[in-house]
Amino acid sequence: MPGLRWMVGGVEVHQLVEVEAGTIIQSIIDGATPAAICEIDWLIPHFADSEGNLKAAVQGFLIRSSGRNILIDTCVGNDKERAEVPEWSQLDTAFLTGLNNLGLSAEDVDIVACTHLHMDHVGWNTRREDGSWVPTFPNASYLFAGDEYEYWRHVPEKEIADDHAAFRDSVSPIVEAGLAHLVDINHEIDEHVRFMPTPGHTPGHVSVVIESGDARAVISGDALHHPCQMARPEWSTESDTDPDRARETRIKLLADLAETETLLLGSHFADPVAGTVVRAGTGYELRLS
Repeated sequence: MPGLRWMVGGVEVHQLVEVEAGTIIQSIIDGATPAAICEIDWLIPHFADSEGNLKAAVQGFLIRSSGRNILIDTCVGNDKERAEVPEWSQLDTAFLTGLNNLGLSAEDVDIVACTHLHMDHVGWNTRREDGSWVPTFPNASYLFAGDEYEYWRHVPEKEIADDHAAFRDSVSPIVEAGLAHLVDINHEIDEHVRFMPTPGHTPGHVSVVIESGDARAVISGDALHHPCQMARPEWSTESDTDPDRARETRIKLLADLAETETLLLGSHFADPVAGTVVRAGTGYELRLS
């Protein structure tokens, strides 16, 4: 089934869904109990069900800009051992079919850009071939924020084993293949697409800004995990490296986007994924596009 599509000026953005993730996302957001979710009525039915169970996704985005195919985040990946998150272990999904539905193959991807290096944002960087992990997108330049790469390279003790495993099987092979480019957290990918620093979830976390003509969009990465954090910006996640800084970043991002025409595409938001940010009480709401 084809994914959703958005036009940001002259730039195309396509949704590439891997797996549903509502249960996992809900389990890591502090405060997001079913009862608390039911109090945020605008989340239902798109982002939660009537019993307060969250809906979410692991997904990437394919951007077509200035003749280039730019893949933002590569999800969990197939055949990866993830003992601490068994729902994401040894997956066998048709994620690459989303590219095929756009008339593309893995060889047609020009740039892979990761918002950060958690396991569910780097997995399809590599695929298993003859017992080894090799680049899935052999003709692409892989962009990693230098600050983010350095953090993970030093094997931080506070992070879980599955994320360290993802660095070994989905990031290091890219570096070894000579395809990795360590870039600044404000890196311009092309004239329309750039990184924007949104630290806290991880030290070098970035969101992705798309600007074309008078139109603008932001792909959140994990600066926001779920729309419920718009209504309750104080809700952090267990996976935030620095919860206080992540909260500050989230509040600033929402304040900057509020009452503008900027399209927010949530990296884990369930369909319809995108909307504009409006103020609602002490928090914010996603007005669907």
